[in-house]
Formats: sequence, structure tokens, C-alpha cells
Amino acid sequence: MPMIRLRPRQALLALLLAISLPASAIQILDGVDGQTLVGKVAQKELTRVTVERGRIKKVTGNAGEFLLEKDEDKGQIYIRPTMDTATKPINLFVTTDRATFTLLLQPVDLPAETIVIKDRAAGSARAPIERSSAYVRMIKNLLLAMASDTLPREMEVREMAKQVSLWKEARLLLTRTYLGQTITGEKYVLTNVSGKSMVIAEQELYQAGVIAVSVENLNLRPDESSNVFVIRERNDHE
Repeated sequence: MPMIRLRPRQALLALLLAISLPASAIQILDGVDGQTLVGKVAQKELTRVTVERGRIKKVTGNAGEFLLEKDEDKGQIYIRPTMDTATKPINLFVTTDRATFTLLLQPVDLPAETIVIKDRAAGSARAPIERSSAYVRMIKNLLLAMASDTLPREMEVREMAKQVSLWKEARLLLTRTYLGQTITGEKYVLTNVSGKSMVIAEQELYQAGVIAVSVENLNLRPDESSNVFVIRERNDHE
């Protein structure tokens, strides 16, 4: 079965561009227990709030100012201003199992956001590929490792051949996983098994917990294949 690949330099550029697009939608709020963290919240879309290496246990604030959805399984929340024209900052107290943070969030007309709270007092050591000062840089490091078939010594790499249900027109095979302390990388091979050309939208591969998706070749003729790279939050069962 033929594998359609970009030339190395083209592939590297395409992958970096793909991961850079959503970077502005990730806010890193770095602080300690009791500190006020200032950020942005989307006026009209849900904003995800999560705590690095932690779980949100309680949220306190003026319920009339925002709508709240809880993801109990992942220990994170989704918020949105009650009014999509709101400009008044929203005050929240976010409590984890280790700390309570005060969030001051300014409503802004922008796409869906993700806020990652990093607890400086958590003190747990990170693996080298996860020590990047910027969250996006950590993601890029892992993406580049997967794209170049590098096996980072500081991550557990598992080879596999697992069929994953996707669309009836496509076959998706999970071939390798990269397990870090907080994130997991997955390499797939996606094959067009239909009789027609296929245009792949990376947005269709996003689901809960997925941080980034990159597809080497978005246009596949019948029987052609492409590498697909997915980076997501690592769950407790891996």
C-alpha cells in the first residue's frame, strides 16, 4: 500500500505550522496557592480550565456571571460568560487537592480558549522533553520526535498495531504511543479505503483531552495513506 509523504523539510514546516495554529488559544497561568492569576475567557465560546498534574475539586464565584460545566472524570471545568457581550472581569476561586487559586478572567471576543494552571509549589520533577518553559514548546518537542521517528529515552514508547474505529471510508491504525508524565503522543496511519478522493479535516480528529492534531497529507486518493499525530493529556489508566 503506497505511503504518501512530504519531503523532510516540507513535512517539518507543515507540522510546525499545524501545531502553531492553536497555540494562541492556550494560556499558561503560573502561580502558587492564594495567588491571583489573570487571564482571558472567551465571550461566546466555552473556555476549558485545567490544572497541570492536578484536579479541580471546587469552583466558587458569582454564578450569575458565568455558566459552568464540570468534567468530573478529568477534574477540569468549562466556563462561559452568561452574556456573550460581557466585558466585566469574572472572579473565580478554583480549588484543587493542593491549593486554591483566584482567577481574574477578562471576557474577550476570541475563539475557544484553554487555561492551564501550573502550580509552582507542586514540586514534581518533569521528564526532559516536558521541561520546556512554554506548554506549546513541550508539545512541539514531542511532535517533532514523533515525526522524525525518534525514541526519546525519557518517555516510554510502545509499538503496536491497533485498529481504531473512525469513518467507514477510512482505516485508522495506531502504530506507536509515547507516554510522558503529563501527555501522551500517538502515531497513526490513516488510509483512504473508499473509491473516492478524501479531504481530511484535522478538526474532526479532536475529542475530549486532545491537545493537538497534525496530519501529514490532508488530501488522499483511494488507497493512499498518511501519518497522523495526536497529542493528548495522559489519563490515569496508562
